[in-house]
Amino acid sequence: MRHVMLDLETWGTEPGCDIRSIGAVVFHPDNAFVEYETTFYRNVDGGEEIRGLKRDPRTVEWWENQSAEARAAFTDPVDLHEGLRDFSEWYAALGEPAEITFWCNGPHFDEVILKACYNACNLPVPWHYRAPRDFRTEMEGAGWPYVKFMGTAHNALDDAIHQARCVIRARQIRPAVVA
Repeated sequence: MRHVMLDLETWGTEPGCDIRSIGAVVFHPDNAFVEYETTFYRNVDGGEEIRGLKRDPRTVEWWENQSAEARAAFTDPVDLHEGLRDFSEWYAALGEPAEITFWCNGPHFDEVILKACYNACNLPVPWHYRAPRDFRTEMEGAGWPYVKFMGTAHNALDDAIHQARCVIRARQIRPAVVA
């Protein structure tokens, strides 16, 4: 089974908010392996004006106060619809959706926000409905082990890679329970 770690950079914290970027990486938590060559990253734009997605003024202000490195990651965006289609194609190339575990930060953040964007663009989500797993629950179960961050904070791909490395470390501390 393959595992995908997703991270979004967004313009809000609720489903229906616009997104800035999509980052994802394939990893194998039980084999302690990150497929650094199997990644996805797109900057996107056009959700607010074209698709009716929202931008929270507090989040817009928060982004204005982030590092120049974090903000520089958003150059050359593609249209949201195109970015979502690209992610769907990348995800489909990984195999059968029912055979891919889809990790993200919290059951009420990345997955539901991305799903709302797919709905706004009238596109089907590429992951299986039973695929999502919660990064935070995995980390809490292992006592939030420290893993040094490498890359730029608030870059969706760097964050996804870091989160994959964290799940690997958590599984080393507390192996997954198989029912």
